[in-house]
Amino acid sequence: MEIFDKVCALLSELSGIETICLEHELQSDLGLDSLQMVTLLMMLEDNFQITLDESDMNPFDLVNVRSGE
Repeated sequence: MEIFDKVCALLSELSGIETICLEHELQSDLGLDSLQMVTLLMMLEDNFQITLDESDMNPFDLVNVRSGE
């Protein structure tokens, strides 16, 4: 499974929306609240075996699916 597919699976799990595209906005289109945004960052760390810097942990820097590119 490639990175985009894994991220889409995580977003789908959090939002309940099955089809995720790059243009989806995390809050308005997928309905993620602030807690879900933080949960997303933690899930990304766990699933990709990475540690995000504190500066990367601001969930409001993520606007849409493409933001992580």
